[in-house]
Amino acid sequence: MKTGLFARAAACVLATGALTVAMAGPSLAATASLDIVYSCNFTLIGAQDMPTTVSSANLPDSATVGVPTAASDTTVTSTVSESATGTLAWIGAKSVDGTMTSNVPVTNGGATQTLTSVSTIPNTPVPASGTFDVTATGTFPAMTLANAGTATISLGSAELKLTPRYANGDPTWLGTITVPCTVKAGQNTQFYSFPVA
Repeated sequence: MKTGLFARAAACVLATGALTVAMAGPSLAATASLDIVYSCNFTLIGAQDMPTTVSSANLPDSATVGVPTAASDTTVTSTVSESATGTLAWIGAKSVDGTMTSNVPVTNGGATQTLTSVSTIPNTPVPASGTFDVTATGTFPAMTLANAGTATISLGSAELKLTPRYANGDPTWLGTITVPCTVKAGQNTQFYSFPVA
């Protein structure tokens, strides 16, 4: 009886150990999120604040000098101002889509390289009034770092290319507009840091 009990206990211990080993595996990628406000200069209405949340769920935990990191997925959600919504409605736009190209400064050992991140804004309905959110998805590019120590990813200026569309999907008479965006002064722009060996 005792022998059977001990055998079952040993089996449980071994199974638990195997589960622990199986779950350990490679370390999970890191996540980061930052709220930031851009000032975006729209055609017809001028500069508008766009509160934005930038997030990524698979940033590198660490990097090795001279070895490129993997690219990381990114999501950028921005709130379009009431004034911009009103202008879109005025020109007859029922939806908008486009791209967001962001400058991404990466500092490592006193040197800074500025990478480019491109995100796609899917076709998004435009309400008749009020604010609305647009969500772009894309990637942070791979990084090759030259110095051991720490690498820091920051958020820099961006450029939107937006195409307002009529209900039938055709572009409005405004065509595709280019909207330069800068980070409003006085904000934290540091998005993520990780060790480099």
